[in-house]
Amino acid sequence: MNKIKEQFKKDFEESNNNVNLTFDVSQLEPNIFTREDEIRLAKERRKRRGKIIGIVSFSAIAIAVVAIPIASNININESVTTARRRLSVNASALAESNSVRKLNDISYPNSDAPIKNELAENEINAFNEFSNTTYHSLVNSSKADNMSYATIGLYSILNELYGAISREDLQTQFDNLLGLNEESRTNFYGKVMKANSFVSQESTTQLKNAAFFDNAYDPNPDYINKLSKMYCECYETDLQTNGSKLVEWVEKAVDTKGFIDEKFLGVNEYTVLYYFSTLYFKNAWAYKYLSETNIEDTFYLSNGSTTQVTYMQHEFYTDKYYDYGSYISFSDIYMNRYATVTYIIPKDTKDNIFDLTRNVNIFEENIEKEVSTKHDEYYEPILVNLKTPKFKTKSDLDFKACFESLGFGDMFDNNIDSFHKAFLEEGSEGVRFYLQQAKQRNEIEFNEDGSIVKSLSMGAMGGDRSAEPFRNALNVDLNQPFIYIIKDINGVPILVGHVDNPKC
Repeated sequence: MNKIKEQFKKDFEESNNNVNLTFDVSQLEPNIFTREDEIRLAKERRKRRGKIIGIVSFSAIAIAVVAIPIASNININESVTTARRRLSVNASALAESNSVRKLNDISYPNSDAPIKNELAENEINAFNEFSNTTYHSLVNSSKADNMSYATIGLYSILNELYGAISREDLQTQFDNLLGLNEESRTNFYGKVMKANSFVSQESTTQLKNAAFFDNAYDPNPDYINKLSKMYCECYETDLQTNGSKLVEWVEKAVDTKGFIDEKFLGVNEYTVLYYFSTLYFKNAWAYKYLSETNIEDTFYLSNGSTTQVTYMQHEFYTDKYYDYGSYISFSDIYMNRYATVTYIIPKDTKDNIFDLTRNVNIFEENIEKEVSTKHDEYYEPILVNLKTPKFKTKSDLDFKACFESLGFGDMFDNNIDSFHKAFLEEGSEGVRFYLQQAKQRNEIEFNEDGSIVKSLSMGAMGGDRSAEPFRNALNVDLNQPFIYIIKDINGVPILVGHVDNPKC
């Protein structure tokens, strides 16, 4: 094993990641570069991005690719012209090594039961308001059936983005949406992390976060420190060649092979940073469902039609529920009361729950609507006979339309530098950092045993220069008979041909 592989393995073996993030280094391609070579090549790549280079190097295939989008700009009677072509950020990037470098050490909370912390009223109110605002915006913008949305995942991504913001107006918008101040949010998230980082025989909940920086620009150490406080693992790599390593990290975090692929990442030549926040939730019911009590019955759709589904049935006791007139809200519990699930449902099948709760914060209960019988300090139990559909869904959410409706659209604008604090100024002068995409994938299953949730929230940051360098380019219009030669990696011609009439 060469030096890079050894260092790569050592880095991950030293990690405290409870998801057992040990990438298979045996699958890495042989690498002759040292770490010093990687740093030197990355710096050279940055320099090449920032200056004019007047050297033209192309192959027969590359000529054809260049010619297609610009052929309309040359005289039809000319087959070859020269021009100045604007370069994309990675157009002339050197080949990079496929190593992944760890930038920080994260120790996730680790126990066999959730750690309960007392939440301040302003903390829970701020998070509930954030959840409600984004949820209703998603409902209005996505129009998706069986939509699922991990509120804590998006909250994690936005708090991680916050430390990179380089615009005061955008910072204010984030503060208003997220609530609290940065320090208070960090403290609150620490409590959330401790309550959702445990593994026991029948109950498991884990939150994991990671940021993968492209090695084209130097990460800002101050920003790395902020991410560390948010329990975010930080790595540096060549994103365009190491997408499989990002996929592998996600698969380990949600304990599922094939949960995403490199196509889902959507990496391109402008991508400079990926954020991931995962939620793995697998909890058994406190009051079991029995499969022999399952029944087939009617489910009423919002369009007025019906369908037949499999229902699970069980009985349990609760101390209270909430009656809002046209709909009710009540909660079922998981094993050891480690978690609960709240159901909100209309009383009449002709009513639409989205219409009924359009202007309601569904994440907060109105105590005036509480239905209970309380004797001194004790509640009289209320028996609930619950019939719930057995279901398994998978959904993808794109947050762009949601954020645009909330007034955050300009953070996706590659003409505006919004997140420059993620990187050091030196080497990134004139680069605009913006949000390329923000999305979420969820797999949800409710069955007789309990509930399983696998969720990935993802944000991708892009980098674009204010004025990209120009390079001399050759425009070729293959508008007359021509010859073509295909050569192998060593320059050996392996095929030669010519075209006299493309229609023959």
